[in-house]
Amino acid sequence: MTRSWLLYIFSVLLFGASITLAHRVPEGLTTIELNENTETIEIVHRLHNYDVELALSEILNDPQWSLDTLEARAQLALYVEKRFQIINRSNEKLVELKLIGAELEGDEILVFQEAVNPLPNSLAMRHDALREIISEQVNTVNILLGSQTRTLVFEKQDKWKELPENNR
Repeated sequence: MTRSWLLYIFSVLLFGASITLAHRVPEGLTTIELNENTETIEIVHRLHNYDVELALSEILNDPQWSLDTLEARAQLALYVEKRFQIINRSNEKLVELKLIGAELEGDEILVFQEAVNPLPNSLAMRHDALREIISEQVNTVNILLGSQTRTLVFEKQDKWKELPENNR
């Protein structure tokens, strides 16, 4: 084999590897944690700007929609608020969540919520943000209460998932 032929093969393999590495799974990360200073349950949703702009421009039928404006970030916060819910399994009522706002942080956007009351001992939640538009979207929820971290992963057709009492 000639040197140029080996160089060609190496280039093709390198190019293919770079395409594979460049493909990112659309995902969101939500953290639920007790703020010991304020004694409130804080909820932070972390989403990639690109995924949000792609999905919301389609949902709102506006190809120019962008997170650059305060109004757009407010639209996103309201969108997430409707698609993330916690339910008290003992009485089947929704846990009241207060929307705090949203801010850009690098290539991500953060949406902030707080639980109005302490979380119930038995709960279930759903996290549908972006999943109606981006079929590969995976939303991970980490619940950090006490000394343990529990994780729920929402993908494909997942709806409500329970967090059993004995795991909290």
